[in-house]
Amino acid sequence: MRFAVVDIETTGGFPQQHGITEIAIVLMDGSTIEGKYSTLINPHQIIPPFIANMTGISDAMVADAPSFKTVAKNIYTLLHDRVFIAHNVNFDYSFVKYHLETAGFNLQAPKVCTIRTSRKVFPGLKKYGLGYLTRELGIQIEGRHRAGGDALATAQIMQLILEKDGLPIIKDMLKKEAMLKEQNGE
Repeated sequence: MRFAVVDIETTGGFPQQHGITEIAIVLMDGSTIEGKYSTLINPHQIIPPFIANMTGISDAMVADAPSFKTVAKNIYTLLHDRVFIAHNVNFDYSFVKYHLETAGFNLQAPKVCTIRTSRKVFPGLKKYGLGYLTRELGIQIEGRHRAGGDALATAQIMQLILEKDGLPIIKDMLKKEAMLKEQNGE
């Protein structure tokens, strides 16, 4: 099974209203990391101060970065034949899917959430947010709240999930997702 572990930074919480400021993709073939992609993106809108403070990404940093449409083909090529993995997958997937669609690409990737998967594979933890979970699992994040650091940490969580025989859980989650899509006529 081939995975694309994704993390994004954005200007807000709604794909139709907000832009992506950074994306990172860690490609995994089974449990091995086989490649990485990361880029800042010019969202063509102001980055709110509280987001700039959290991520460290400023308007000046993205001023000369490519627009999403410029990198969309490359992003689609990296994602289209893999399982889309993210920590809180619905957020990342909704942004990437929406912005790919506006660039002319239709992403229909199966997706897996490492929060939900971690609850099944590592039961009994107080929290499953990325910061807490990585501390509990002994994973150090280089560049917290930056796409590259968070995507790599999420990939390391995936490696631990797979080492702990989590593949049957992942396959079950993918099967349930496919059944829901079928019921909804997607």
